[in-house]
Amino acid sequence: MSPAVLWLVAALVAVGVELLTADLTFALIAVGAGAAAGTAALGGPLWLQAVVGVGVSAAGIAFVRPIALRHLRRGAPETRTGVAALPGARGRTASEVTAHDGRIRLRGEVWSARLDTEVTSTPVPDGVDVIVTRIDGATALVYPVDPL
Repeated sequence: MSPAVLWLVAALVAVGVELLTADLTFALIAVGAGAAAGTAALGGPLWLQAVVGVGVSAAGIAFVRPIALRHLRRGAPETRTGVAALPGARGRTASEVTAHDGRIRLRGEVWSARLDTEVTSTPVPDGVDVIVTRIDGATALVYPVDPL
C-alpha cells in the first residue's frame, strides 16, 4: 500500500475520533495527515511527509483551534420564550384598557391588561394596537402604538 493511502487512512481514523470527541484536536490532526498524504502523492520522502503532517497539525492546534473554539462556544443569542418573550410584542385591545383593567388579544390569547402608567394613563378604546412593556403576574402592561 502506498504511503499516501496510509496517510489518508490515518486521516479518516482521526476524523472518526473527532466525531466522538468534538474537540477539534483530531480534526486538525486529520488535516495534517491529509497534508502528509499530499506530500507522499507528490513523491516526498517519508521524513518530509512526517514533518509536513506534524507541522500542519501542530500549527492548526496552536493557532486555528483556539479561535474556532471561541467562535463555537459563543453560541446563539439567548432565545426568550414564554412570558419573557412578551415584552415588545404587539397586541390589540379587546375592551377598553385603563390604568386599572382591560383586555387585549395577544398572540392568539386574551390577556388581562392595564396601561403602563409610566408611558401613558389615557384610556385606550377597543380595537387599538398596543405594545406590551412587561408582564405583571397574569396582566400585561401596555401602551398604544399610536398615542391618542
